[in-house]
Amino acid sequence: MRLLVYSSIFLLFFSACQPESKTKDNGTGLTTDPPKAKVSFRCESLGEDENEVPHNQVFLVVNDRSTKVADVTACDEITKDGYLTFQIPSNAVAACGGWYAGAGDYFYALEVKGKIVVMKGWQAEEQTDEGYHYEQHMVVPIK
Repeated sequence: MRLLVYSSIFLLFFSACQPESKTKDNGTGLTTDPPKAKVSFRCESLGEDENEVPHNQVFLVVNDRSTKVADVTACDEITKDGYLTFQIPSNAVAACGGWYAGAGDYFYALEVKGKIVVMKGWQAEEQTDEGYHYEQHMVVPIK
């Protein structure tokens, strides 16, 4: 009887000691831990210039700390249900972008090994290839 009790306690102890699960996104191949930071993009309008062209600034907000990412003509949040449309991987923690006068700039953020990696992409009416041309734009440590 004691052997059964000790065996049960042993099994319960080790089954509770499972490592945290990691996810692998098929779109990027990156393996990420569960999010450790609150991450978003903030778009701030600077108004229009004398030619009525809009100007906006994009900021990355990580745990209430803002870092300027870029100056763009258009900027709106992209929600998770829009990620596929803009070729953003499903493990992105935030995204934004916008289209104006035949061209657009797009950003998404990934949390990788204690850092936020910001990817920047673009698309234009006159481009001859497909896609959003994403490249790493900046890396911000999580503080």
